[in-house]
Amino acid sequence: MNLSQFWTKYRGLLIIASLIPGLIVGYTDGFYAGVNNQPTSRTLLVDAAGTLQVPFNRIESEILKQQYPDLSYDYTFEGSRLAANEITQLNKSFDVFASADYRIIPEQLVPSRASWYIIFASNAMSVVYTNHSRYANEIDSGNWYQVITRPDVIVGVSNKDTDPSGSNAIFMLKLAGLIYYQNSTYLYDQLYVTKATARQLVIVPTETILDAQLETGAIDYELTYSSEAISHHYQYLNLGSKVDLSNLTLAKWYSTVNTTINGKLVQGAPILYDVTIPNNSPDPAMAIDFVKALFTPQGQQIIKQSGFGLLNPVYVYNQSEVPSDIIQATTQSGITISQLS
Repeated sequence: MNLSQFWTKYRGLLIIASLIPGLIVGYTDGFYAGVNNQPTSRTLLVDAAGTLQVPFNRIESEILKQQYPDLSYDYTFEGSRLAANEITQLNKSFDVFASADYRIIPEQLVPSRASWYIIFASNAMSVVYTNHSRYANEIDSGNWYQVITRPDVIVGVSNKDTDPSGSNAIFMLKLAGLIYYQNSTYLYDQLYVTKATARQLVIVPTETILDAQLETGAIDYELTYSSEAISHHYQYLNLGSKVDLSNLTLAKWYSTVNTTINGKLVQGAPILYDVTIPNNSPDPAMAIDFVKALFTPQGQQIIKQSGFGLLNPVYVYNQSEVPSDIIQATTQSGITISQLS
């Protein structure tokens, strides 16, 4: 067979063979390009007050997961003072920080750890219990302060030095003491002296730890936020705004009582939650998306369903430093912004 005959017979096969390497390279390049175009895995690092666990978990699963199906959610829910220490003392990095006391971010994080914050929700102190609590069939909004001080009743609170719920429980008791006994320390002494001595006062680092003790009957009553009861379907009492620290217009009245927190004298104040993105956020874009979600209509509904009070206006410190996407999401939801100086 001469060269001309060989070419005529095997020309088709040679052409196909010559194309195979190119096809392989093209397929390989296309495959890896497709892989690279797949959604990348993202991790959201959250450090927040224990009471925010239910609404924040829902915002992650019901809003963010729809946009980022591969999102990894790494969270720490604890007393807000402990949470701030994670950043200021342990130098941990988080994408989002949210506190149950609006004074913690400006006092501990601004300006070195955060440049702005938004006060976005309120709460109320309450007496929380179950059907199995002693005197559950007797206690009401008119006699709660008498029932919780009975000698056989065990009460749970969080530690004032680690968790705002603990200091707010003290403010609540002192305000009630002024109203019912004209003595701010009367009810406080009944719990923090008399019951503490009798080991009938349980103090834990974060209020959420008390939930399991309430359910098992290890304690009869929690002095904590009404949102904790609503989120976990416990019973709770409406104590009235002069006692429960829920009303912004009663700030002057709340400030008539005080307690020491880590050796510093602190006055009572309305319960307000704030949020920020720390300066060392590992993923600022994801952090922005989370904070934006708080202010969407769906996010606002989740917060409300979890037992928190919605604020309108919200209060913003250093608005020029707040990512514009967050401001836009807030105003698009019909929420007014009031700037803090």
